[in-house]
Amino acid sequence: MSATNGNAATGKRSGHPAGIWVLCTTEMWERFAYYGMRALLVLYLAGLSTKITGTGFGWSKADALDLYAWYTSLVYLLPLLGGWIADRYLGQFRSVLLGGALMALGQFCLSATEFVRVGIGTNITWATDPTALMTFYVGLGLMIIGNSFFKPCISVMVGQLYKPEESQKRDVGFSYFYMGINIGAFFSPLVAGTIGEIYGFHLGFMISGFGMLFGLCTFLLFRRHLNGLGLPPKRRKVSTAEMTENEKAAHEKQHYEQTRPLIRQDYDRMFVIIVLTLFVVAFWMAFEQAGGSLTMFAKHNTNRAMPQAVVIPGVKSILIENEFRDDLEAEVLAVERLEGNIANILESNEKKVSQPESFNERVTRLFSFKAEKKATVEDLFERASDEKRSGYLIDGEPAHNTTQTEHLTEKQQKELGVLLETYQATLKRASEQKEKAQEMYNPKISKFTFPSTWYQSANPLFVVVFAPLFILVWGFLAKRGIEPSTPLKFAIGVLMLSIGFFLMIPAAIQEQHSPVHLSAPHWLLWCYIFSTWGELCLSPVGLSMVSKLAPARYASLFMGVWFLSSFIGNFLAGKLAAIFERGGGLHILFGEPGGMADFFLIMAVVPAIIGFVALLMVPMLKKKMHGIN
Repeated sequence: MSATNGNAATGKRSGHPAGIWVLCTTEMWERFAYYGMRALLVLYLAGLSTKITGTGFGWSKADALDLYAWYTSLVYLLPLLGGWIADRYLGQFRSVLLGGALMALGQFCLSATEFVRVGIGTNITWATDPTALMTFYVGLGLMIIGNSFFKPCISVMVGQLYKPEESQKRDVGFSYFYMGINIGAFFSPLVAGTIGEIYGFHLGFMISGFGMLFGLCTFLLFRRHLNGLGLPPKRRKVSTAEMTENEKAAHEKQHYEQTRPLIRQDYDRMFVIIVLTLFVVAFWMAFEQAGGSLTMFAKHNTNRAMPQAVVIPGVKSILIENEFRDDLEAEVLAVERLEGNIANILESNEKKVSQPESFNERVTRLFSFKAEKKATVEDLFERASDEKRSGYLIDGEPAHNTTQTEHLTEKQQKELGVLLETYQATLKRASEQKEKAQEMYNPKISKFTFPSTWYQSANPLFVVVFAPLFILVWGFLAKRGIEPSTPLKFAIGVLMLSIGFFLMIPAAIQEQHSPVHLSAPHWLLWCYIFSTWGELCLSPVGLSMVSKLAPARYASLFMGVWFLSSFIGNFLAGKLAAIFERGGGLHILFGEPGGMADFFLIMAVVPAIIGFVALLMVPMLKKKMHGIN
């Protein structure tokens, strides 16, 4: 069989080329690697590194979300370049191999960060540990570059498996492809995420890297089922001497599509791709909160405690102790560091302040704890119990009496004022964290608290469950000639997502008014369900839409254009979450008593507006598709 005649692939099952299962499996492992890493990224960056709880960068949540914004957006921007290089030089097959290898290497670099860092107990910054930070950035860079080759090209290869007239079958093939994506995305937070949270983030990254290697092995071992798809342009010239008449006709048609001049219909269809790409920016802006603000909400604001009866014996104690050691020790460590900074200012002048108790003695009394001993939850309750500290806080307010500060310079007094304000806020957080821990952990009624990364398996699980139902519904409607057009499916999908974030508003309000500042666990699940329904109306349909509407010579390039919407959406997702985390004034309706309610309101209203605009434009866009649904 000729290299170019991939549409006539042999070995079909259920009417689909055997190559679809090769590509689905390869993409499944690649998504296992990506979503395993994404589940841990923000938690790793925002986690404190202590001698007891393990490792983390020690960054603020806002800084972590900033990096998340840049990383996840660049992952979807560079496919424009990667797709162009594949179309012109490498071909899709080689690009998938190169991209997968670079992504695996990138995962291993992320894991290596823990092996080159200065040591636990030290936060990772350019000033404290440039080697570790550079290793981490190199890993992220390799993953971004690798994804730029892998992502657009494997999607194009799925479209190449089907004949031009097999429009509906191609849609079903992309739905199978999308199920493969989500099977990998479902297992990665459960495997890599759980191991990363319990035993070390570097192990989670390492497992993700091995997942990518498994995907490459699958791609190479079963490449014969691809029948030469995705070869470089210079190798696409083949002899037609041994072809049948039908094969020659198919070959000539494919060659014509690759070389013919563009006509008005092509420009209209490219216009539709660009417009729908702009529409889905609002979708990804909200949808990609899953790896950022929703992960933080799950970690710090959602009650994840479950009865012991549902837990596998032996797993409970590991997760409970690690969960609360991590949260409580992080807050207590922050208090200790602030007390050290305050003491340095108060005692920096030659004129010492006479205090009834020295700083070291006070710390010893309040934090009687041996670092080399394994912390228990009860130990940390005791260490985090005092909201007011003698000498620094009086009735919950910063102390500014002349006895303490008269010997300080004006600059030192200003520094002390800032430190005291931060100190008071940190003590408040420590007290709230202690209350949460006491509510969620009762030694007499033992409970299991599942890792926050498990929530990131909800969306792919729902995709696997509901994707077959959507396939059946679209097929049922198509047989009766009433299947919604692609633009209408887009509008429905964006509106579905909007509903999911409207449901997060009462979750945020409940979290603020709960005695322990925790919302019920079901709110996030409902958000993920509606987000999934919206995704199934939009994302697999979008991939198929690009493969059908884009001119053959620009297939990979326009697949990159499609991913451009994810670039902008991911960047906005992380940046808006970071602005809100810094207190950037995103208080519109609910204000401070609503917690994150105003943020979720933005994530709901913007997609709702775009969804209604898309509904109004459906007739015009459908006309410009010129008969392609």
